[in-house]
Amino acid sequence: MAIPSDPAALPLPLARDPHCADHVMGTLVARWGPLDDATRRDAASLHATALAVPRPVLFVAVHHGNFPSLEGLAPGLAAAGFTPLAVYLHGDPPAQVFARAWSCGGSLSRFAALVDALPPDTPIYLQAHARWIWLGPLVAALRPGAPLVQEVWDWMSAFVDPSQSDAFVADGVFTAAELATMRRVEPWVRTATSGFVHKHGGPALDAVVADATVPQLRFVPALPRAWAHAPGGREVGPWRLVHVGQIKSAAASPRAFGDLVLAPLFHDLTRQGMYVTAHPGVTGAGAHDPLADYTALARRDHAFTLHAHLPLRRLVDALAGQHDFGLLLYRFPATLAVGRTHLRIALASKLFTYLAAGLPVLVSPELETMATLVREHGVGLVIEPEALPRLRSTLDGCDLRGMQRAVAAAQSHFHNQAFVDDVAALLDRVAPASRP
Repeated sequence: MAIPSDPAALPLPLARDPHCADHVMGTLVARWGPLDDATRRDAASLHATALAVPRPVLFVAVHHGNFPSLEGLAPGLAAAGFTPLAVYLHGDPPAQVFARAWSCGGSLSRFAALVDALPPDTPIYLQAHARWIWLGPLVAALRPGAPLVQEVWDWMSAFVDPSQSDAFVADGVFTAAELATMRRVEPWVRTATSGFVHKHGGPALDAVVADATVPQLRFVPALPRAWAHAPGGREVGPWRLVHVGQIKSAAASPRAFGDLVLAPLFHDLTRQGMYVTAHPGVTGAGAHDPLADYTALARRDHAFTLHAHLPLRRLVDALAGQHDFGLLLYRFPATLAVGRTHLRIALASKLFTYLAAGLPVLVSPELETMATLVREHGVGLVIEPEALPRLRSTLDGCDLRGMQRAVAAAQSHFHNQAFVDDVAALLDRVAPASRP
């Protein structure tokens, strides 16, 4: 289709939905502009590339952030005979992952032009959830009838319990229009795409996706087998604990992120005589620096170390042999408005980052799916809230070597090859024209 100069002309009913328009149309207008010659050249290049290469698949992503599945999936599909291409709305795609990649610099008009340039019947793998989940209907409007598989990292219908919507809006986490958009589009993903991909979440997940009518693939966000490190030996001295991923400072909404305000917990652990290290999932900066509390803690507590954000593979290499346990320990205050179903079905990629680095895991029981995995495979300990003040003595009496042997065994089971094979089969199912 011809990309209109006015996004209101897009065949996107969601943009005219009175509950969603403030978010969808507001975002489109703010990020829409005239198409320049560079965009036209890139669109022509994408089209020509997709015609010239064997079994093309276009990965479309919002950004290269804390959703690591594409880093292992794209090379895996390349090894299976696909040619992975990519369009990223924000930022630059990770190096040496895709055969060709194009960045949009945040421009939705450029994004639309690139997606529209794709030849018919070329499968699209879209990674978009939460406030960006509506990119699925946008891509479908741009490429009607094209095979579209959408990966949803977390279901916001589980994260934001409807009874707690006002808390998220009042605290500025989401707008009412963003919540309305997510609630309308999540069922669309499960019923109107060619198929959808989401993380395993145990039995509690079944009710969340009970309305699904298209093929679905549940995956474990494990890392490539080649990234794994053998568990290291225990150094003499204090226990060495490490947390990777999201952390928030006290200025964040306690109702939405109270469980991620971890500086007090880290300080409590160092006061027991243990070392704690954090590798955050973001870079701190600005007036609302999410790392401010941790920077301050590192200045006054020599047993706590804060590192800069690292790309995923470098992070795995940095963790290996330098720590004794990976942390999935949280406090869940009574004021936390996050849906308890979300906690029960959560399957954080950091769990598999720890396992790839050779580290056993300490996990909170409220994270039911992950706690079950840790128990069943013997790859760590489930720490009840009342046991946190005695964590050092618990570790002093634990069978670390036994857990490390279990981690080594789990590494042969928890890697992404099954995910790659399943996605290849799903793409063949929804886009048979892409087969050799």
